[in-house]
Amino acid sequence: MNRKLQYTILAADLLWISTALVLAQALRTASPQGATGLLHLVDLPVIVAASAIWIVLYFRRKLEGFRGGWYFPSVFAQVVVGVFYLIGCLLAFAFLVNYHYPWPALLYQACLLAAGFIGIRCLSWWLAISRSGARAKRRVMILGSGRLVRELALKILRHPEMSMEVAGVLFPSGTESSRQICNPPTGTVSLRSLDVLSLMQTKKVHELIVVEPVPPGPEPLKLISNCRKAGMRVHLVPQHYELYLSKAKLTEIDDVPLLSLEEQTLPAIGLQLKKVMDSLGASFLLILCAPLLAFSAVALHLKKGTAFRKELRCGKHGHPFWMHRLNIDRDASDLNVCERTLAQFSLTELPQLWNVLKGDMSLVGPRPEPPERVKHYSMWQRQRLSVTPGLTGLAQVNGLREQHSSEEKARFDLQYIFHWSLFLDISLLLQTAWTFLVRLIGEDGFRVSPNRKPVEGADFFTKAVLNADSAQSGAD
Repeated sequence: MNRKLQYTILAADLLWISTALVLAQALRTASPQGATGLLHLVDLPVIVAASAIWIVLYFRRKLEGFRGGWYFPSVFAQVVVGVFYLIGCLLAFAFLVNYHYPWPALLYQACLLAAGFIGIRCLSWWLAISRSGARAKRRVMILGSGRLVRELALKILRHPEMSMEVAGVLFPSGTESSRQICNPPTGTVSLRSLDVLSLMQTKKVHELIVVEPVPPGPEPLKLISNCRKAGMRVHLVPQHYELYLSKAKLTEIDDVPLLSLEEQTLPAIGLQLKKVMDSLGASFLLILCAPLLAFSAVALHLKKGTAFRKELRCGKHGHPFWMHRLNIDRDASDLNVCERTLAQFSLTELPQLWNVLKGDMSLVGPRPEPPERVKHYSMWQRQRLSVTPGLTGLAQVNGLREQHSSEEKARFDLQYIFHWSLFLDISLLLQTAWTFLVRLIGEDGFRVSPNRKPVEGADFFTKAVLNADSAQSGAD
């Protein structure tokens, strides 16, 4: 994250907090016009307390809006939950100092703060895109092979605020996985390490990103050494980087680097609050959806003889349980209008609220998978079984469904586990509600998930792919 941009957004937030609190008081009291009247509305202790609370939330919950690439539903959800936390803390502050907080002013403040914070982030994103197109970018070359190369390049393209531009990819000849992923054009030139360095200098490459494992042979190592001598910065993406989704701490012993991995343990108090939220939320949603469930159950029973069906899934620690669904096959071709509607809006999953009340599932968490899939999990994928599965999760709001591979979903699920908080849970619930609303109004332009969204310039793989031939000897 660009530190300058991060602190600029924070400064704008703090300025807006002062402005919003004054405006809220003015709207509540219908204060007289003029600067003198506004000065009487300035409540300095509240402004200082609100600013201090927001600074803590901003850094702890990473509320600048650029984490994971720009995606408006995620920004909206994070800001709304952040404002909710801020108002809650202000109420606690007012209670401790015996300060009377008028409810109308509180409502005005919440609306103004949320609208202003979202506006600041939208403006910051627009300025980041505009400036990234106008100013010179740091050109980077990626050395490596495999799926991670493309994943890394797309992540760079999704963060214009970092002012980075991928100039090309270097991979060893004969690496089929790289060819399948990068799709280099016919006639790609095979270059020696010395020629690659010269071409990198011609293309004004500033940095080299090495994706481990480093291709075998002396050429890649010579290239890395020569890049450092030429003044280029060299970055390293460690092998099996999935392991580093947990907290990683870099230490050293006599200049030998050690990367320490710390297991993430969920706080006991947080887990208890999560269970309370699951029980209250599932009860509320079940009561709210009871008429729809009753109507659907009767219609399905009359048509098929069975309203519900259950499927075996693996829960926390791999323990099996029966997950409930409405008896609708969303892939069937003979669905009527009612069944298609229920499938389109994922309302077939509503009976799983009963699984939440039973404790088999949570409102938010990794989606449970059948034992047939779980038995093929790798060691790091099995970590997603360390928590209770959920109705929705980070993978789902990023557009992944049952047809996607377990590996794809595990990446998001492990991020959720290692960064879990009630703040994240509420944010994901809001993003799920956003997805439901988008489906309801039928706006196709909003249906593309942040990780499936086409990225401008993503075809650089077919334009500037360089083939570092490790079979040839280096001339340097």
